[in-house]
Amino acid sequence: MKRFLAAAMSLCLCCAVLTSCGDSDSSSAAESASASAVQTESKADDGTTDTTDDSTDTPEAPVDDSVSGQLLAQYPVNDGPFDPTQGATDNMLARSVLNEGDTTRLAAKIQYALDNPKEITKICFLGDSITAGSSAESTSKQYVNQFGTWWEDNISFYVNVMNAGIGATDSYIGVHRASRDALAENPDIIFIEFINDLDNDFYGACMDSLVRMCLAQENNPAVIILEPTCEDGTSPQNTHLKIAQAYNIPMISYHDAIMPEIEAGNFEWSTLQADVVHPNTAGHILMGQLLTNFASTVKDNISTIGTDVAPFDDSTEAPYGDKYSGAVIADRESDLVETVDEGTFTTVTTFQQFMNGWGTTTGGTLKLKVKAKNIGIIYFMNTDGTYGTVDVKVDGESTAAINSDFTGGWGNYAKADEVYSSDEVAEHEVEITVMDDAKPNFQVLDLVLS
Repeated sequence: MKRFLAAAMSLCLCCAVLTSCGDSDSSSAAESASASAVQTESKADDGTTDTTDDSTDTPEAPVDDSVSGQLLAQYPVNDGPFDPTQGATDNMLARSVLNEGDTTRLAAKIQYALDNPKEITKICFLGDSITAGSSAESTSKQYVNQFGTWWEDNISFYVNVMNAGIGATDSYIGVHRASRDALAENPDIIFIEFINDLDNDFYGACMDSLVRMCLAQENNPAVIILEPTCEDGTSPQNTHLKIAQAYNIPMISYHDAIMPEIEAGNFEWSTLQADVVHPNTAGHILMGQLLTNFASTVKDNISTIGTDVAPFDDSTEAPYGDKYSGAVIADRESDLVETVDEGTFTTVTTFQQFMNGWGTTTGGTLKLKVKAKNIGIIYFMNTDGTYGTVDVKVDGESTAAINSDFTGGWGNYAKADEVYSSDEVAEHEVEITVMDDAKPNFQVLDLVLS
């Protein structure tokens, strides 16, 4: 699709969620001004007055030629403080479109829903605690449901919003649970959000396989990445952007919408955020506005975009090698796992959406057999001081030590570690042994295999 969306973002806002801030006009374009050289007088060694040009001594500021830098130069921050709870400025909306990508899939889904208003559109949000709705005052205020409400009001009342957010998870868990939690229902649109990723190659490989898996579905779903931010400005968006660019899909950056304004002093972090990472109600609403504005712009330009969608081309190069192709989540009921000897791991564990795992309260060893190329363990991180460390052996060799003690932490959660990785699918024996008799509790919530 031609790059008309970024320009359109600065001209129109969707009215379904919020209205644009009234102070946005002053920041809708970069101001230009010519600077004259500043002349200063200084005494030379011989006592005469010497005139020097300070402009020749001042180093030029480095140019930020990143995508974010280019967008910020084109759509600068507001020229003074404003209230973002009244809506994003035009420039915030424009900056948020970090990668426009090919929007024909989204256009096709919107057009089909408009033409068939009584057929249900399935929209899935796969992510972490932000997607799950943490810190929003009500479910209706969560960004996920803000988008669903916009769809009802502007496209079709018949929409099924599926929230597949699980707190504290990342795209490593996400790529393995996607087939179960997201793709099993054949969603028409898939939003992916994982602020818990790090900006590195490991998570690049996870997001690579996750996006590729979603795009390859037979119903050609629209796939969109959403990028939040931490208070210090860190996010995995540089790595995620490589994926969005490689597969030519949209990426919407809440980070780029709000952080330049905060850094410019136009509003405080706490105005939109409940803590160092989670949006408050106003943040959820604004995050929803970024998504609905993008979708609204696509809707308004369907005739230009077109709706002829080409199925995913399997020959498309995977930027990180599609390491987790065929990723799945497996428990004690799965055909992919054979419990050779459960030992004292007789407790059938259940936590969040991770069920039918193996747990012990007395230590011991769990022996399993799996067939896979890559093996990971989802385990229970616990704050009560009784959960300890296990040694993991694959085919008789120690490959990982996993510590599940989270004493003094913010709460219990599910964490995943990769314990084995190779280039070929093969049968492997996995042994998990509790190492500390003083902390005998350990729960294997699920395995992740690819």
